[in-house]
Amino acid sequence: MVYKKVMMRFIAVLLLLIPLSLSAEDSITAESYLLVEEDTFHIIAGKDFDIPLPLASTTKVITTIMAIEYLEGDEVIIPDNEVRRIPRSKLNLIPGREYNAMDLIKGTLIHSANDAAYTIASHIAGSEEDFARLMTEKAREIGAYNTQFKNASGLFVEGQYTTCYDLALIFRYAMSNVKFKEIIATKFFTFRDKRRSVVYKNHNRFLFCFDPTLGGKTGYTRASKYCYVGAFEKNGKVYILSILGSKNLWGDAKNILSTIYDELPSDKELQKARATRASLASYKKTKTKKAAIKKKTKKLAKGKKNLSPE
Repeated sequence: MVYKKVMMRFIAVLLLLIPLSLSAEDSITAESYLLVEEDTFHIIAGKDFDIPLPLASTTKVITTIMAIEYLEGDEVIIPDNEVRRIPRSKLNLIPGREYNAMDLIKGTLIHSANDAAYTIASHIAGSEEDFARLMTEKAREIGAYNTQFKNASGLFVEGQYTTCYDLALIFRYAMSNVKFKEIIATKFFTFRDKRRSVVYKNHNRFLFCFDPTLGGKTGYTRASKYCYVGAFEKNGKVYILSILGSKNLWGDAKNILSTIYDELPSDKELQKARATRASLASYKKTKTKKAAIKKKTKKLAKGKKNLSPE
């Protein structure tokens, strides 16, 4: 009799728990996701992570790691006329103007600048199409065999895809590079050219409200929906989360990360961490001020010269 009562209580508890777990899984809007431990690639949680899907701007992970490997960082890169026609996000690069390679790499990764990604690709390979072929080859070397690239930015095009499994592999590879790891953890980036200085905020909201965050890359197009790949630390271990085809990115990410974390950012904290409009500071006023000071100094010097004896 006692045994029967214990069993009945056990079954009752199970009936209470099962709907909760199903409800938690059902609340994830992403078409595909994967949470793995970095070193062993042991799967913590996942859904349809081997299905090929468009990856939006998470493409820029492989674009930038390749740029870091191909370039020294101090090269001068000049965009061509095509750069004007590329949709945002962008740094608003001017054709024919000189830019520093590392600034373009940072702009690509931190601000998700499509024009910077295109310019880097064209500089390295001669054309974006040729660079995309190199990207696909690099993915194969990493072990991402179910991935195909057509451009460097992630702007939607038929035939460009990856899987959450491949995306996690690519991100793990990129995070092994010290320079990449440093850039992707950068919260703010100041982009300068000869006429302006613009401060951009990282699109990865977790950087601003979730301490275990090591870095991550967001992505969005209408066709791809919201995408994400990032790394998090806990008790000396690193975990990689990849998400494709989400309708509620930060909600999905929190839900999946709750598998390993008890405390996660609130919706209010995540909203506050949203990337705002870039702040612009022009060099023009400073230049005018310097010119005025220089003119005044010359005038004073001339006056002193006239007062001095011959």
